[in-house]
Amino acid sequence: MIERNRELIQSKIDGMQPGQQCGLKEMFGKDWDSIGTPGKRKAFGTDFKESVKNGNISGLRWVRIENNGRFDVYEKL
Repeated sequence: MIERNRELIQSKIDGMQPGQQCGLKEMFGKDWDSIGTPGKRKAFGTDFKESVKNGNISGLRWVRIENNGRFDVYEKL
């Protein structure tokens, strides 16, 4: 799913300000639903986190798990 959405991912990262922190739902905004069903979005989130951590997605770093709502938070480098 990461490769299929590569252009969308890069456009969302490019639209962030350096130091800005957010979760995927906030990052993708109105495009979040285009990722697919809730199950597909969860799988996408897992793949996204792994891709950020292994350097396959650049320009972001994983920061923490937000306890309020239980989602991963990323920061624009």
